[in-house]
Amino acid sequence: MADEIPNPYLAAIRVRRGQAVPVAADLRDDLDGVIRAMDAGAWISSTADDFYTDLTGHHRSVTTAADGAIATFDDAIRRQPEKVEPDAWQTRWRNLR
Repeated sequence: MADEIPNPYLAAIRVRRGQAVPVAADLRDDLDGVIRAMDAGAWISSTADDFYTDLTGHHRSVTTAADGAIATFDDAIRRQPEKVEPDAWQTRWRNLR
């Protein structure tokens, strides 16, 4: 058996996770300013109440999706070994379809 090598698939997942973290943070934060403005009384009416209900619902959905995306990366990272055999599927994963 040849010496094990660093897992390139794991490295790729870690890179993509790093790229996803700021995007997920932006998604979580994008509606915060609008919610703060509404909380401060920027718009008061029954229509505003309906809007606020929808807004906070969308905020929860986006936050859940962002957190779920990062959790999916974290789970994939946990499932991968740090090192693999040179002929392991992780060394040629880009060619698997």
